[in-house]
Amino acid sequence: MTRTTHRGRNWSDKAVLAALDLLASGSTSILNGSERSRLKQRIRSTPVGALAGQILRGKVSLRRAVNTTSKRNFAPTMLRELQLSRQGGLGVLIAQNADRVARDAHLARDDSGDIVIVEGTEKHKGVLEALALYAFGDTRECSAAEAWIAGVKERI
Repeated sequence: MTRTTHRGRNWSDKAVLAALDLLASGSTSILNGSERSRLKQRIRSTPVGALAGQILRGKVSLRRAVNTTSKRNFAPTMLRELQLSRQGGLGVLIAQNADRVARDAHLARDDSGDIVIVEGTEKHKGVLEALALYAFGDTRECSAAEAWIAGVKERI
C-alpha cells in the first residue's frame, strides 16, 4: 500500500464510517454539526492516497483466485463508471465478513494476489472498490480511481 501513506493520527472507526457515508452519498448521520463540517473539510483537503490509507487501514488483504473463471466473479462493479474494461485487471470483494467470504470462495492469501478483499458494507461498495483499485490496481486502474475519487471529494 505504498500509494496510501499518510501522516498524523489514524482516524477513528466512527470518522471512517462517516467519511464513507459522505463519499458514497454526500451525507452522514454519524457525525453532526462542527464534527461533520471538519470531516468534510478534511476529506476535501486530504490527498487521495492518504484518504485511501485512512479508510482502508486494517480492512484489506490480498488473495489469489484459483483460476481465471473464479477471478471473473470478483470484477469490480465500478468498472463502467471508471471507464475501465473488464479484461484482466484487479478483482475486488467487499463484504462485512470478508475473510469468511474469501475462504468460502477458496481464495488463498497472497501478498501479490489478484483480488483485493475489503471489510465493508454494500452501501459503501462503490467507494471501497475505487479506493482498492487506487491502492492496489495497475497504473490504469489507479489513475481512473484517483480521478473518480477526486471528483467525489469536490462534491462533498
